[in-house]
Formats: sequence, structure tokens, C-alpha cells
Amino acid sequence: MVLALMVTEQCNFHCGHCMVNSSHEYSCVSEEIIERFLHTLRIGHPDEVYLLGGEPLLHIDVVEKLTAQIKPYCRNIMIFTNGTFLLNSHLKQKVDDLGVSIRISDDRFHRAQWSQKLEQAILTSGCLIARKEADEDMIPVGRAYEEFKHLTYHMGCSLLTGRYDESYPNGHRYMVMLNGDVNLYCATIEGALANVLEEKDVTYDLLVEREKILHNYLMQEVIRCEEDMYMAVMCNRCSRYKVTARHILYEGRIVADTDDYRISRS
Repeated sequence: MVLALMVTEQCNFHCGHCMVNSSHEYSCVSEEIIERFLHTLRIGHPDEVYLLGGEPLLHIDVVEKLTAQIKPYCRNIMIFTNGTFLLNSHLKQKVDDLGVSIRISDDRFHRAQWSQKLEQAILTSGCLIARKEADEDMIPVGRAYEEFKHLTYHMGCSLLTGRYDESYPNGHRYMVMLNGDVNLYCATIEGALANVLEEKDVTYDLLVEREKILHNYLMQEVIRCEEDMYMAVMCNRCSRYKVTARHILYEGRIVADTDDYRISRS
């Protein structure tokens, strides 16, 4: 399992494809959310932890404290960054001292924000660089929605496939948001499966159970179209679902009882 934490929605870029509609406005995860995230981490024993944003390294002091707190429970930590820290030698040294993996996105939207100096720094940094080709479509959500809302290709996420076995490389991923929601690690379905402030123990088993409930609900009630192109129906829109012990809610309105969808459907 991967457990991610959104450190901030603040960013010093303004990329046209941003999934979370990040901005220059200040935001940072609260101490209360961090405390509950660490509790979830301790009982969940994830294989990897992601720290992301926005640009998480705008809050290097928070990231330094977080990585020190995470390491006793998970040594595999990856920070998602736009790479601008490389232009500040003092900040770069702080990041190097963290002893964690650094992932930088290389796509046409990020490149549009790069100066020549930043491009050189990124390409020679030795960091993990996640590349997308110039003609590769981006996920249609956030600021990218209008440009890519007609995508129909299959991205194969566990929510839609209903696969949770170890052979599936993108399963078991959840993200704690700034408000405490534990979302599917999915750019297109905003599905809150729990909230660390509302529930005492958010376990891996609980998250998987609720993801399966949401999967069954979407298969039965939402994803229906003549061409059976369910990706075109569901993943080309930004949905706001929440699953609780008793109900499935859409934008705050109860749309189903969870008991009706606990049994896996073929």
C-alpha cells in the first residue's frame, strides 16, 4: 500500500493541467492532520509514503519534520516536486539531507514553466524524472478538464477494474487531504473513503472495503452508456463521492446505502 499526504495546495508554478488547481495562495497541512496521518501510518504499515502538493518543498521545515517522523514506520518516502528547489543551494542541501526519493515531472505543462537554468538543473539532478511525451494526453481533471474532457482510453485503476491483487501495480494507494479526507489516489474520482479526524482508526482493510463499495456502486448506478465506454462517462468528469459506514454520498447528498453494495458484483 502507498499512503500519500498532501502537504499543501500552494505552488510557485501555475501549470495548465494541475489536478488540484494549485495556486500561489498560502496553504499548509495542519498539525492535527499530521498527527492523525502518522497514526494511520503506524497502524497501516504502508510500503511507501508520498509527500505531495502543490509544491511541498515550499514548506521545507514541515517536510523535514514529517520525514523524520515517518522513517521509523516506513523508510520508502518519495517527494513529488516541480524541481525549483534545485536553484537554491541552501534548500537543495536540506532536501539532499532528507535521504528520500525525489520525483520531478517532465511534461509539456511543467516545461512551459522552466527557465533554461532550471531545465539544466533538473536534467542533471539525478532525481527520478517522470516524463510524458509531448503528444501524450494528460488526466482530464482540474485545470486540464476543459482541454481533455473527451478522453476515452482506459487507464486501468483499481476503482474501475475492481482488482486488488498484488499483480496490479497501481492498487492500494490512498491520500490524506488537507481537510483530513482519505481519498483514492486518483486524479479523476474524488472519492473520500474516510476522514482521519472523524474516525479513530483508518485501516487499510477499511479503505479497501469502502473502495470496493464505491466500485460496486459506480459499476451498477453510474457507469452505463451504449458503447460501454465507462471511462468516457466516469473519468472525464470530476466527481465528489464520500463513503461512510452507512451511506454513499455525492456532493453531500445520500445516493445509496452501503449495505446494498458490499457484495462484490461480477
